[in-house]
Amino acid sequence: MAADPPHLTPLPERLRLMDPPPADAVLALVEEEHARWRQLHDRLISLIAGLLDIAAGDRALDDVISLLIGEATVGLDELVGTRVDAGEVAALLRAHGSVGTVEADGATTTFRHACGSGGRYWRDNPATATVAEGEVPGVPAGRPRYCARCVRTIDTHGGRAWTVAPPAAPDMPCVWTVSTDVTADPGHDPGVGPGHGLSQGPGVGPGDGLNDGLSDGAF
Repeated sequence: MAADPPHLTPLPERLRLMDPPPADAVLALVEEEHARWRQLHDRLISLIAGLLDIAAGDRALDDVISLLIGEATVGLDELVGTRVDAGEVAALLRAHGSVGTVEADGATTTFRHACGSGGRYWRDNPATATVAEGEVPGVPAGRPRYCARCVRTIDTHGGRAWTVAPPAAPDMPCVWTVSTDVTADPGHDPGVGPGHGLSQGPGVGPGDGLNDGLSDGAF
């Protein structure tokens, strides 16, 4: 059975689109559990955002993010693999409740989505703390600290094979771009995968990939 192309369709909606659809009782149960997951997920994201604020109170935010990348126990490569794959990235976005569009053009897949984790927190809390220009390398000023952690994490893991353009405002889409053309990224070795055996910045040890931040690699 062929794998589905990368998509951002939530599970309850996918079930409703089946022909024939599951029984009403099954759909109701999935909707109920999905709502419970949403509440728990939002709470965990708010806790991570709050802990980032606390930790950054007495040390540089970029140092805090580097420690999260290097010392947490669940690596991003355990969620999406050591090789960047658009289907795995799409599954990760769905797991965080992100919805939006997917556009494939040759070796490049572009996800434009309403982020279901940090972006959702920003939409619900527009006054959340943001980064200053140059405070976190590669992250534009005015983006939330949570988004800065996400961008740094993905950059460490994927290099130019997996990039993030965080939105300038909470009501704008976040854009993730995934390329399977390794020639586009000299640091992306298909033999070892991104983040392995390369100098990727502070917090990443040789051979152990990326250990993403709090909440089992949550974005």
